Amino acid sequence: MFHLGMWRERLRNGLADLAEGREFTPAPSNIDEVNDAELANGIGTPLTDAAARSDRLLAEIIDLYSRLGDQPFEWSIAKTTTAAVLRNSYTHPRVHLHTYLTENGEKSRANEIFEDAYTEMKAADAPSLILATVAYNLACVRATQGRLDEAIDSLEEAARHRPEITSQAPDDAELAILRDDPRFQELVKS
Repeated sequence: MFHLGMWRERLRNGLADLAEGREFTPAPSNIDEVNDAELANGIGTPLTDAAARSDRLLAEIIDLYSRLGDQPFEWSIAKTTTAAVLRNSYTHPRVHLHTYLTENGEKSRANEIFEDAYTEMKAADAPSLILATVAYNLACVRATQGRLDEAIDSLEEAARHRPEITSQAPDDAELAILRDDPRFQELVKS
């Protein structure tokens, strides 16, 4: 929660600057270094405090987005305010929740997070960046469940929205079971 709050604070600050017509500080490019440094500072923060801060920042992001709407906004790989907000405050927390639940033996609940994210983002007609992410995550879930044809279908959808996303697939351990599939091989070579 501390980590999510830090990223939400950065995005909130960027959106606030945009709303006021000021130059904003873009998302840091050295994400791993920033995360490592910040997480060390967050040790000992009570979960309730970190969660309350993260929730407050999310409310501020929602308020800013409702005023700004969808407009150009370069934030890491996001190019619009919509994609930045969804990536920061929708897909990012779900990736961490999925990891947490998986590591704690709740694989079924973890998988539901990505199944639901895909359904919700399709229904919301989310930007391609977000649809690619949720479709890719769904491909990983379905591959680990042995639902190989559905995994390939999801990976194909991810590639339709963001072709470069397949570059990570050959090395993704969750997709290892697909490596001999001709459809997978075709996807990752293009």
